[in-house]
Amino acid sequence: IAVALAIAENTVKNHLKNILEKLHLENRVQAATFALREGLVEKTRVKPG
Repeated sequence: IAVALAIAENTVKNHLKNILEKLHLENRVQAATFALREGLVEKTRVKPG
C-alpha cells in the first residue's frame, strides 16, 4: 500500500490504526468484514491453486 501511494510504511500503519479506532474495530479482518457488510467492497471468488 505504501509503495502504491508513494508514502511511508509508518504513515499507512498510522492511518490504519486511526481508522480501526474510529470504527471501533480491533484488526484488519474486522475491517474487511465491515467493508463487505457496508457494501464498500464486493466479495469475489478466489480460484484455488
